[in-house]
Amino acid sequence: MIATGILMIYISISKTAQLTAATAQALISAEHGILDMSDRSYSILPNVTLDGEWEFYWHQLLEPIDFYASAPPVPAFEQVPEPWTSYKQDNDSFLPNEGYATYRLRILLPDERSSSPPLALYSKSIASAYRIWINGQLQRGNGTVGTDRFSESPKSYPKVIYFESRPGLNEIVIQVSNFSQRNAGIWQSMNLGTAENISWLRILHIAAQSGIVGIFGVMALYYGLVYLNRRKEFSALLYSLLCLSVGVRTVVLGESTALYLLPDLPWEWAVKAEYISVALTALLLILFINREYPEESVSCVSKIGGLVLPIFILLFLLTPARVYTYVLTPFTWGALFPSLIYTLYMYVRSAFKRRKGAVTSMIGFLFFMAFALNDMLFYTVHLPTEDMLSIGLLIFLLTQAYNLSSRFSRALWQKEQLSLQLQRTNQRLERTVDERTRSLRLSNAELQEANQKMAEFELFRVRLLSNISHELSTPITSIKGFAKALRDGIITTEAPKYVNRIYTRSLLLERMIHDLIELTKLETNQVQFQMQDVDLLSFMQELFQKYEADVETQGIHYRLNLPVESNFGDKDSEGWIVQLDPIRIEQVLSNLISNALRFTPQSGTICVRLHLEETPLTETGWTACICVEDTGTGIPPEWQERIFERFEQASQQLGVDHRGSGLGLAICKEIMYYHNGEIGVTSEPGSGSQFCFRLPAWRGRLQEDDIH
Repeated sequence: MIATGILMIYISISKTAQLTAATAQALISAEHGILDMSDRSYSILPNVTLDGEWEFYWHQLLEPIDFYASAPPVPAFEQVPEPWTSYKQDNDSFLPNEGYATYRLRILLPDERSSSPPLALYSKSIASAYRIWINGQLQRGNGTVGTDRFSESPKSYPKVIYFESRPGLNEIVIQVSNFSQRNAGIWQSMNLGTAENISWLRILHIAAQSGIVGIFGVMALYYGLVYLNRRKEFSALLYSLLCLSVGVRTVVLGESTALYLLPDLPWEWAVKAEYISVALTALLLILFINREYPEESVSCVSKIGGLVLPIFILLFLLTPARVYTYVLTPFTWGALFPSLIYTLYMYVRSAFKRRKGAVTSMIGFLFFMAFALNDMLFYTVHLPTEDMLSIGLLIFLLTQAYNLSSRFSRALWQKEQLSLQLQRTNQRLERTVDERTRSLRLSNAELQEANQKMAEFELFRVRLLSNISHELSTPITSIKGFAKALRDGIITTEAPKYVNRIYTRSLLLERMIHDLIELTKLETNQVQFQMQDVDLLSFMQELFQKYEADVETQGIHYRLNLPVESNFGDKDSEGWIVQLDPIRIEQVLSNLISNALRFTPQSGTICVRLHLEETPLTETGWTACICVEDTGTGIPPEWQERIFERFEQASQQLGVDHRGSGLGLAICKEIMYYHNGEIGVTSEPGSGSQFCFRLPAWRGRLQEDDIH
């Protein structure tokens, strides 16, 4: 249905574009056999209808050379597009339908010798056979032009003729004969434009028509299969045949897409298919609506339609086009139009009686009837539009598809309800047991799900308490042991030393509790970050200086490595800017420096390094990489990912007694997540470690409000 809607919008736009183009070209009209476009540029010549006065030579089959003889033929000037039956002879009588003639039009194009592009002539329908010369060159025509019905071979399909235009005067000569049908001559507009635009117009028409035919085919197949599966649904069969009939009419009209599948299809049978499909559509429509709303049907009208329309179908089938095309007007207004009026009456009456689906069908049918009236007037040469019945039929059939689908769904629902009621009547006790069993099973399933969730929560709680108790047990045990030794007098001379140890373990315990609370807040999004733009170089220098004394007092060399910036410290120049929460980033750097201090021996080195990396992974295109490097013991490869998880300490695996909370790096990881950054480590045992975190950065200048 979505594809159908898109196709409908596509077709509507194309049709609107054509009407707009036709309106724009209304000011260009041929006069006395000359279409003057010499004052127009080729760049604004997308599509021109060759309407207006053409030279017309009745009962003469002239070639271009005949117009340059010493005694050229004398033309009459007639309006195109019009069937020549609307032209009058010298005695004021109209021309007969059968005959032959020559049309001639001279076109004045811009005198732009260097830019005259290839042009194309788009001929939609010329009845019933024709030959075309353009600038003296014989082009492709349709059928065989003759002077009687025996020498003529009719063929009238849309055709595009490409040719090289001339600057200035161009000439089109068309020989036409008609001994085969009601319409005669050039009765539809011909289009002239650049080869590219005419090709696109042709492709647009073919694509739209093919799409409509495809939709009709799919609907016919679907509802045909519905009928095969449910033989009682006779409406589905009628609807399938209706879609098929409309599809056949569409495929032989307009762009005649049937020729792409059946290139040898005789013209006579294509016209028969057109007329028979229209009569069959009207007959199927009456049968379909009588089947849908039998209470509102009028039996006498149905019987008359069921008698008259098959007679026309037999007439179209058994007689040649030169016979049955002449009954188009009585067929249109005597059989087809009354069928439409009857169908509309049925829908209106059903809508007033509130029949299901009647309002939807009536709205769809009003669209269909409007397009049908357009085609009636178009094919009887009373309205200069185009064949648009397929669009109206598509809208109408889509409403019927909706109604049929609703009815099938409703019937299925009713069947299910009846089956359910019968089951409740015959198996009341069993149903009650089943319902209670089902309710019990549902409750049991919900209880199992709740138990599973409780088990998961309990497992999380146990693991959390296990981690906490495991990490808190060591400092608590130490505190208890030292306190008991002091209380029992076991330790006397070294009491201050053990008091200091108790104090140190208390600080570690306090830090672990604080870190656990901090990490929990970060993981549950309970921490508010105060993000601001800062100058990266100044910020790093300030942070480095805060920890310089603490590091150097432990006998460790402390270094700062910044990128060289000639404008460092100049507030009026551009620098490297990052957006961060200064307090949280200082917390990250403090954790990394503290870790480095614990694992770096005296005379070792801790270096804070900053460098910029160009990367496509950030919106700014740059990242600031801040690293804390040490010359400590290093970290084994298998521990380099685990140390960023809770309570994971590499010191335990390295046999080094450097106690920490085991939460610092996990906190750092969470802080970097909120900064859209990342943190990682590279290390080799015995060669030190390098902890780096990255933040998006860009070149810019701080605003006054951002300078603190």
